[in-house]
Amino acid sequence: MTPRLLSIIAAIVLVPVLVIGGVAFGLLAIIGGQAASANAGTGACTVGDAGTALTVTTTGGDSLTLDEKQLANAAKIITVGTQSGVSAAGIKIALMTALQESKLRMLANSTVPASLDYPHEGVGSDHDSVNMFQQRPHWGKLADLMDANYSIRAFFGGPNGPNAGSPRGLLDIKGWDTMPPGQAAQKVQVSAFPDAYDQWEGAAETIINSMSGSISCDGGQIIGQAAYPLSPGYNMTSGYGPRDIDVPGASTWHTAIDLQHWPNNCNDPVYAILPGTVTVSTELWLSIRHPDGFIVSYLHMYKSQRLVDVGDEIQAGQQIGVTGNVQPSGGCHLDLRINKNGTTNSAVAALQEATDLGAPAMYAGYVNPEEFLRLYGIEVCPPDSCRRP
Repeated sequence: MTPRLLSIIAAIVLVPVLVIGGVAFGLLAIIGGQAASANAGTGACTVGDAGTALTVTTTGGDSLTLDEKQLANAAKIITVGTQSGVSAAGIKIALMTALQESKLRMLANSTVPASLDYPHEGVGSDHDSVNMFQQRPHWGKLADLMDANYSIRAFFGGPNGPNAGSPRGLLDIKGWDTMPPGQAAQKVQVSAFPDAYDQWEGAAETIINSMSGSISCDGGQIIGQAAYPLSPGYNMTSGYGPRDIDVPGASTWHTAIDLQHWPNNCNDPVYAILPGTVTVSTELWLSIRHPDGFIVSYLHMYKSQRLVDVGDEIQAGQQIGVTGNVQPSGGCHLDLRINKNGTTNSAVAALQEATDLGAPAMYAGYVNPEEFLRLYGIEVCPPDSCRRP
């Protein structure tokens, strides 16, 4: 009998733009939590079983079969990273690093005899390095380094890291998110083999994808799975609510958020934020009804450039088209809006709708997309990084 992979308080995050079965998928987050609250719950959750073994391949064609303990360690990295607010790109870098350094095993070290007294899954001999990331004594006390959660938090660093930036974790390195993943890993590890991390990028994506299945939680409803609508680095150029606008025909009470990669914003891949069925495809509107009854709409994509049509079943993160400039519009962008009317999801039903804030009656049922996506663990536009005046 195959045992469950790991019980965790978890969110599993897919890396940006994977291609599976010929279909492009965007950044995907699967969150376990309490459906009755806008805040994710903390009930124990179990990751859908990835099996007792998973084979991954390097860019050079070498295969590595990961056992259940290695997969459990991968799940820990994904979980700790998500809980710490690390992006999908950062989580992928951590997996690439641990694959290179230890093949995702908690290693003791024969030259550090005391490390053998702690639970471990193998014995290394590289200087005085231990654990999945092969961290040396300047990263912390041995007892801490032999604790998986501590070592993962140390690798990520940042404001929630245990080392206060010395040594530097990933989040302490300025511009890490603009570097090639392998280069960012090397900035943390300072390895004698700086090019070794790149070979594991596809393997890291395979691991994350294998863990993106069902999640069950004790005492809490799974809210579902959600994806970012555009690839990272986009801007919000118009928010939800009343606005001053000089575009003919555009609404002055905006029941959506406008997103684009400013200023080169045309033909940007647009991804479905949730699964569902396409119910509307007009010149301006593309609407997808979620199994829970609410409708997510994507506006301004040219119909000729859409990849889906009425009746199609859509998965979260699947590319559905590209940003366009269908009028009324002031330029190529994505207008994302959610109507909760008819939903059976109690968390979505509890969201405040536009008419409660003074919007005209015709906008009944529309809710703030930012608040909506927070139910799924996604901060679609952090105030300090993507908003434009």
